[in-house]
Amino acid sequence: MELNSIPRLAPGCRLHPTDGVLLIPEGTLNLTGPSREILAMLDGKRTISDVVAALVQQYEGVDEREIGDDVLSLLNRLEQRGVLREGV
Repeated sequence: MELNSIPRLAPGCRLHPTDGVLLIPEGTLNLTGPSREILAMLDGKRTISDVVAALVQQYEGVDEREIGDDVLSLLNRLEQRGVLREGV
């Protein structure tokens, strides 16, 4: 994935409504740090750049490039596990 990608959760995957876990067909993935918040922003319309910009506004004083790298790393790992896809 790249910053202009528009990711979304794969079919059969969804965020638990209250807990920090991602429900997947094989079970659950525990989400740490802001990962739940990041996944909640994946609505099939926002690019990864949009998500990074929202995080930069929310967390004052953070380095945008570092946040972008962290978000891309997270989303690429989740894509490799098959729980994310590029949206259309």
